[in-house]
Amino acid sequence: MQNSNNFFFSKILNNNIHNINDSVIGKLNDLILDFSSSKPIVKAIEVKNGRRLFYVSSDSMEVLKDEKDKYFVRLNANSIIVMPTPESEIFLAREFLDKQIIDINGKKVERVNDVRVGQIEGIWSILAVDIGLRGLFRRLGVEYLVIKVSTLLKKEFRNRLVIWDDVQPLSNGIQNLQLATSMNKIRTLHAADIADIMEDLDKQSQINLFQSLDDDTAAEVLEEVDTDVQVSLIETLPDEKASDLLEIMPSDEAADILEEIEDARAEKLLIQMEAYNQSEIRELMEYDEKTVGSLMMKEFISFNPENTVGDALLFLKENKPEEDIAHYLYLTNEKKDLVGVVTLLDIVEADFSTQLGTLAASNLVSLRDEDKIERAMELMQKYNLMALPVIDENDELVGTTSLSDLIHEYIRLRRVST
Repeated sequence: MQNSNNFFFSKILNNNIHNINDSVIGKLNDLILDFSSSKPIVKAIEVKNGRRLFYVSSDSMEVLKDEKDKYFVRLNANSIIVMPTPESEIFLAREFLDKQIIDINGKKVERVNDVRVGQIEGIWSILAVDIGLRGLFRRLGVEYLVIKVSTLLKKEFRNRLVIWDDVQPLSNGIQNLQLATSMNKIRTLHAADIADIMEDLDKQSQINLFQSLDDDTAAEVLEEVDTDVQVSLIETLPDEKASDLLEIMPSDEAADILEEIEDARAEKLLIQMEAYNQSEIRELMEYDEKTVGSLMMKEFISFNPENTVGDALLFLKENKPEEDIAHYLYLTNEKKDLVGVVTLLDIVEADFSTQLGTLAASNLVSLRDEDKIERAMELMQKYNLMALPVIDENDELVGTTSLSDLIHEYIRLRRVST
């Protein structure tokens, strides 16, 4: 029999625990984790003796295995330190086995079938999670049988491990304060990746993940998820929080969400917004959903034709607008009528003193706010454009619409109609 400094948790789960005199004190029912370090460390052992549960320190825990790969747990100490019954601890089997985690590297949701535990500088720590079928068969006690069958079929049967550095655990309950406040790994991902992950989670995990995000990230993620998830998440938030997030989002996206929720709640959220944002969103909600006006962005950059390239570059440097807004600069007169469009590439290549009006293309292409979405798609394709300005019946520039928004909305309407 030899000491083992790393093992799969299922190998010791429900095994007898021996003391230094080799008498059995009970079975290993679970391990209690401490998340205050970069890797979770094993803080204590939950021992089951008949119907009784008690907790002992893991400091003296030894794990041994024999030549048949059978594992044994021993407390190598003259006296066993019994700990108070935990009130809000994180348990390995209870909180992780069969639960969802996020593989940060793979950018997807996985289910934990087993956990790799090992010693780092003498301290038992969580090293990795096993997300493969082998981990599940190991827990069922048929791992070696399946290996024999795989060998006969000349197929490999490997573990699928995700190292802990790439694991984002999810809080499955409000008592798990350590998990709820350790969502730093997920914040390294793009909002679109977080949205894809969120859509694969169960409802409670969606809520836990969403509420762990800062407001700016949460707003970006809310833009990316499907409509039903948007509505579900907004419904879980207090009015003030929901209203704040909707104000951060582009007004067209906020309007789309508000149109999907109950009228009384939508009105509550609108009332709590700043007057300017509220007015923009209400205006968008008045359009028929099949028109360009219903999905246009109210955020855009406009200049007077007499402004110079230097003026434009200084504005962009100081305000740092989003990429989808900064690509086109719109030229308007004193009445806010659209009179021209200049691309970002146009001004980068021009002298600082050049007036923007001299760079505008002669063939101005635009949409009316009451145009159908199909009309917008036709113009985008015909002129190979990524965005188009939107004007009202008085030729006033009232918004812009992008190709990605049009495609997304077109697909959604097709899905609804079928």
